[in-house]
Amino acid sequence: MTYEVDFEEALKLFESYGWKLKKIYEPYRVFTKEGQLPWLIPVRNRKVSIEYIQKFKNFIQGQNEA
Repeated sequence: MTYEVDFEEALKLFESYGWKLKKIYEPYRVFTKEGQLPWLIPVRNRKVSIEYIQKFKNFIQGQNEA
């Protein structure tokens, strides 16, 4: 079973860490932050796989530990 969240929830998460929605390349949303490589997140039917949310959270956690 695939778990998904609404894109709006994902958008709020990225923005809360200073990332901005820069471009839309269907089906991807591109988030950027100065000094970082961009994140490309696939969006289907206004939903984002929880897998990508978890990867982003792990990335943020790793940065906070460094």
